[in-house]
Order: sequence, then C-alpha cells, then structure tokens
Amino acid sequence: MDVGYALALAALAGATFLGACTQRITGLGFALVAAPFLSMVLGPFGGVLLVNTLGALTSLLILPQVFKEVDLRRVLVMLIPALVAILLGSWVAVQVSAALLSILVGAMILVALTASVAVRTPPVILRGRFGAAAAGFVSGFMNVTAGAGGPAVAAYAQASGWPQRAFAASAQLYFLGIGAASLAAKGQLPGIDCLQWVSCGVALTAGILLGNVLGPKIPHRFSMALVLVLALTGAVLILAKGIAMLA
Repeated sequence: MDVGYALALAALAGATFLGACTQRITGLGFALVAAPFLSMVLGPFGGVLLVNTLGALTSLLILPQVFKEVDLRRVLVMLIPALVAILLGSWVAVQVSAALLSILVGAMILVALTASVAVRTPPVILRGRFGAAAAGFVSGFMNVTAGAGGPAVAAYAQASGWPQRAFAASAQLYFLGIGAASLAAKGQLPGIDCLQWVSCGVALTAGILLGNVLGPKIPHRFSMALVLVLALTGAVLILAKGIAMLA
C-alpha cells in the first residue's frame, strides 16, 4: 500500500466518521462535513456519489432509533418536489466538466452555509406548505449536484419553528429518500474498491455509535458551529481545486 493510497483511505474514513457522528448528534450534517473532503479525494462527481450513498446509509441506520418522532406528512410535502429537482440536478452533474463541477459544488456549499448562518428570520411565505415544498426542491437539487441537501431543509425548519427532536427524526427519512433517489437518477454506485468500502462502513458505524453517546452531552449550538467550520474549510478547498484545474 503506497503512501498516497493510505492517505486517501484515511481521508475517506475520517470524513465518513465525522459526517456520521455529526448526523447522529444534530439530525443533519453528514453531507456538509463529508462532501467537500470526499470530493477532494474522488473528484466532484465521484465524491458526491459516495456522499449520496453513505448519507442514505447513515439515515437508514439512525431512522429506527427515532422513527416514532417522524412527521410523515411534512416529509412527503418536502420529498415530492425534491424528487423532481433531483432529475434536473442529475443531468447537470453528468454534463458539467470536472473543473466546473468542482467550482459549482464548492460555491453551492459556501452559499448554503452562508444562508444557513445569515438568515435568522426568513419570510413568512417560507413557513407553510409552500416553504416546505420550496425547501425540498432546493435541497433535492443541491443533494444530487453538491451532496449537500441539509441547509435548505434546516432553513425551513428554523422558519417554521419545527421542534428540534421532530425535525432531527424526520430529516432521517427525508435524507434517506433523496439519497436513494439521487443514486437511482445517476444509475451507478461509487467506484471505490473493497478496502475503501470496508473502511467507510466501519467509520460510518463508529461515527453513529459515538454520536449516540455524545449527543445528549453536547449543546446543539456548539455541535452545529463545528459542522459549519469543518464544512466551510472543505468547501473552500474544493473551490480552490476547481479554479486551479481551470487555470
């Protein structure tokens, strides 16, 4: 095993571990934390494809623990327009070059992060069913192109006053749905080898288990601040990589 492969393996496992742990603690964050770093290792298309896969698996493993808190009606209102947006986004992801897609992914994550921090009092129109549907559409497009469907639904949750426990539980069913749909739209699985699959699987499971332990002990505000810092760093790196590829 050469040094480059070992470093890539460690990066895949580390990003997956942090993403899964964050998802379990806050209800979202796998994509925001993992997408920039996985895209750095596998390229923008391959990285987002792996984020879609592992994000769906993370939600699938968390969902049985929180299912009784899920708001099925609200999830469906978001999920249906998200599926429409995924069809559009999957075409964009295939047609755009690696350099431009790197810039697109990095810029979209930066915009999403900035919006999730800056928008403290969203318009009233974003708080009802229209807001849920709009959040789902934006989230679906972001998920299939940038691997980051969380900020849009988080903004809607804040605008509508969705209680944290119910939102965190419902988000798992929603992310499972859009993750599976994103994979189906792209028609393929990530092109990683057996050892990389095993390392990601172990890291994902370990992250969820640690999140189960740490979740009740970590203030929500602190955990979300950590998500934003890690995701911001990764987004800047992948944006810089895309600009360098064009140059």
